Amino acid sequence: MDGQSYKLATKCAKGVKMGATALGHMSEFCEEGKIKEVMINYTAKHVELAEEIDRAIRAQGRLPKDVGKIAEWFAVKGIEFKFAGRRDTGKVARSAVSGADKAIGMLERDARTYSLAAPEITDFVERTIELERDFKKDIEKAAVKD
Repeated sequence: MDGQSYKLATKCAKGVKMGATALGHMSEFCEEGKIKEVMINYTAKHVELAEEIDRAIRAQGRLPKDVGKIAEWFAVKGIEFKFAGRRDTGKVARSAVSGADKAIGMLERDARTYSLAAPEITDFVERTIELERDFKKDIEKAAVKD
């Protein structure tokens, strides 16, 4: 795996892992209902995709990278601070959609930065962007039902 492919793959995997952490933790601040179900479902989808990317990295003889413990701690504490122990499903959904928008923007920027990455790696980026877009659509549908 060449340098650009490796950098793009590890950035994508770390972002997906961070998304899984954030969605999983934010779902704890949701009331039971469709929005919470969507968040839990997409947490699992993020974990599955991250594992697939990590397997592809390992298959090329490279080591995947984990999200740093400090970054993960700050993300979790930021979520706890933002919601301050309150269950506000609408606010959680809006925050999650905002996070998905940020993730899409970062992925698109990274894809431009590492434009020489192998097609199988850019495919992971495209799949991740599609996952974020699907998440946003499903949250919007769930919001109507909750």
